[in-house]
Amino acid sequence: MTLPVVHVLFVDDDEDDYILTRELLTRPGLTTRYELHWCPHYEEARQALGGGEFDLCLLDYRLGVRTGLELLEETRGLHQRPPVILLTGQGDPSVDLAAMQAGAVEYLIKSELTAEGLDRAIRYALERRKNEERLRRDRDLIGRIMETSPVGIVVTDRLGRVTFANARAEQVLGGNRGAGAVIPHLSEWPLLNAESGAAHAPGVTLKQALETGRPVHDLRGLWDDGQRRLIVSINAAPLMDPAGGIEGLVVTVDDITERVHLEERLRQSQRMKSIGQLAAGVAHDINNVLTVIQGHAELLREAIPSGRPEERSVRQICAAADRAARFVRQLLLFSRKQVVQFKRLDLGQVLHNLAPMLSRLLGEDIHLELDCTESIPPIDADLGMIEQVILNLAVNARDAMPRGGQLRLATSLVSVQEAEVVRRSAPRPGAYVCLTVTDTGCGMDAATLARIFEPFFSTKETGKGTGLGLATVYGIVKQHQGWIEVTSQVGLGSTFRVYLPAASGPAGVSQDTEFQRRPRGRRQESILVVEDEPDLRELVQEVLLACQYTVYTAATGLEALGLWDRIGGGVDLLLTDVVMPQGIDGHELAERLRQRKPDLRVIYTSGYSGSLAGRQLQLRDGWFLPKPYRPGVLARVIRACLDSPIGAPPPPDLDSVLIEAGGRLTAPEACGSASEAHAAASSRSDQ
Repeated sequence: MTLPVVHVLFVDDDEDDYILTRELLTRPGLTTRYELHWCPHYEEARQALGGGEFDLCLLDYRLGVRTGLELLEETRGLHQRPPVILLTGQGDPSVDLAAMQAGAVEYLIKSELTAEGLDRAIRYALERRKNEERLRRDRDLIGRIMETSPVGIVVTDRLGRVTFANARAEQVLGGNRGAGAVIPHLSEWPLLNAESGAAHAPGVTLKQALETGRPVHDLRGLWDDGQRRLIVSINAAPLMDPAGGIEGLVVTVDDITERVHLEERLRQSQRMKSIGQLAAGVAHDINNVLTVIQGHAELLREAIPSGRPEERSVRQICAAADRAARFVRQLLLFSRKQVVQFKRLDLGQVLHNLAPMLSRLLGEDIHLELDCTESIPPIDADLGMIEQVILNLAVNARDAMPRGGQLRLATSLVSVQEAEVVRRSAPRPGAYVCLTVTDTGCGMDAATLARIFEPFFSTKETGKGTGLGLATVYGIVKQHQGWIEVTSQVGLGSTFRVYLPAASGPAGVSQDTEFQRRPRGRRQESILVVEDEPDLRELVQEVLLACQYTVYTAATGLEALGLWDRIGGGVDLLLTDVVMPQGIDGHELAERLRQRKPDLRVIYTSGYSGSLAGRQLQLRDGWFLPKPYRPGVLARVIRACLDSPIGAPPPPDLDSVLIEAGGRLTAPEACGSASEAHAAASSRSDQ
């Protein structure tokens, strides 16, 4: 077995002592093999002690005119000095004490030396040095951890006085005021309740932790020192002395302002998503009912001669149904279940086109200012929906300025970097066109600001707003892959910033179309209507029969397949709801029937476009007609579909009512025109 080797520097001006010591350290039975290097001179020894070549030094007290104590003092600051054992000819307590104070690890009397005793003393000295090195490394590591910790660490004494604060704590609690900036006593920390803003609550909790020794976990407080307001997370635990008493407090602090804001955005997003899902489901069912109401009301209006007293009542029914349909479309816009007709638009041109209408809408006591940056990219958006966003925001601003003021609409180009995506709630980095709407109105407090996009939330008195104006804006912007930022202060007005993805290429031109006539069918054309709502199915059948089509009806996909077999497949067009009971939806039904008749034309219909979610409908699959629709619209669309080649897109004059399944989805008629957006904004803007 090979013994470990220890290199020993022996400093003594007496060679006999060197020989004697060498003999002791080479006797058999020792646990270590020693290599002894003799150094008789003071200066030579001083240099050797700083060279880092030796594991231990045996130092004689007498070195000619100098002493070993002097050498100890002179080399005290050398980082590489090995452990030193002082040797002397006679015991002297004062020399022993002085040696220990100078850094010697042991003090031995030469006349009492034995091989085992010297071996043991050396081993203890080396072990002590290892422990000291380990402790030094641990302390150095702890110190570096404390200073580089991403969390602020503060230590106080028993009275709450700050005795230590790391760099992060000074940054969080002291701002940019440099080292020592942390307020020196816990009782003086400017902590407020993060929820209510009341004073003392977090500070009292820390005081109690210092008194009782009870730890504090994730205490959130508002730090307000007059220069900065930030939300901090505080954890604290008692610092115990060896006897188990409370010696002080260890406090960690972290600035969580950004995290709290992100959590609030997440909660708001989840809340809006839940409300949107509810709104979409309600709108789907209501659209079926509205289609029946609108259809029969229009049929009645056509049947009643002009001038009859009943004509006014029927017109009122039609008008009420139209208002209800607009209301439902706003629900769908908020829930992002409404479909969008994407066209390339110049946002500045849209603002200039709306300026005359906005001036009339705002009134003479509100000054309208347009500031449209030239040469900014266009956007891919639905013209009617973007007009509705502008009008709703303008009406919202008008209502915030009952005594007049100024409304400024501006456009600009903003570049969002990767690091800003989460903070700004942007869907992705890139270029965005920003619409800024600034008013000089009454402004909003924080509580109102947190709820402005919730549907049915309104600060108006009962009967003067449904609370859907800004909810609709929110839904439209989200549906266009954008986001909204709002800043407001009571008495100083509000600023809404709408960000929409920038597009490349020139802006296009939008056209809107109204339908006035109901085209009729041609001889022997037949239509299969599949609709699970009985009243709506009967209405559609009545309308199409009046247009001289042969009409077959079914309530489910299974019933439609059986009916197809009975009539031998003699059908020219399938008009089917997308979502139906009994396991076969409209898309699957169309696929099965197309296998039997490849040239079958298909028109899908549904109460909201969310029924198309997740379906990869191709152009050949058919067209999409959203509910509610009027009899004249239905007749026109069916006639156009029958006259178009299989797989052809809808003609341009149907853009305002039809949705091309699988292509760029287009918007229903009610959202396609500025006039209807104006009406909706005037009657339903929320705040």
